[in-house]
Amino acid sequence: MKLPLLCMLTVLLLSGCASPHRPLFVNPSVTTEPQLQLNSARFQWQLQDKRTKPVMLSIQTGDQLINLQNKPDWRSKLQTKLQQRFQQAGARLDPSASTKLQFNVQTLIARAKQHPLDHEVHSEVVIEVTISSPAGQYRKRFAGNSSYTAPFKVDPASVERELNQLTERVLHDILSDQHWQKYLRRHA
Repeated sequence: MKLPLLCMLTVLLLSGCASPHRPLFVNPSVTTEPQLQLNSARFQWQLQDKRTKPVMLSIQTGDQLINLQNKPDWRSKLQTKLQQRFQQAGARLDPSASTKLQFNVQTLIARAKQHPLDHEVHSEVVIEVTISSPAGQYRKRFAGNSSYTAPFKVDPASVERELNQLTERVLHDILSDQHWQKYLRRHA
């Protein structure tokens, strides 16, 4: 009785190791620390995913490349968090407003190289803030990079945590920036 149970347990463990990778769950928090000053500015708001591929983690092992995608609703969740943050700062979000604020996610990816004894991960986040108004356009890019080396195999959960932290830092930089806020207040 013990031998068949041990065999079944071994098969289950091995099949779990051979299963396809799960998607990454990038879900950065939006801190309340930065001083947003939107003072009743009336504008349209949208977060756009402008990446060419929906890949969050690319793992290179020799000639083999594995791409892990993100959970499908990450963009809408982040848009909702930022929308709430804007409203807390006094913004009046109106889909019919003539001024439009857009955060365009240009890059959000971690690239890993798997070596026999360790791996290295390089992460990059680029978000462009665009404001379109009857008076003209404003654009500013915010970027963050990080790298680390760790022993053994790439751990998607560690990469996920790193991408979340890096995205949070870039969002903090955006929400702390007074230049786009001043432009928006003047033209909204």
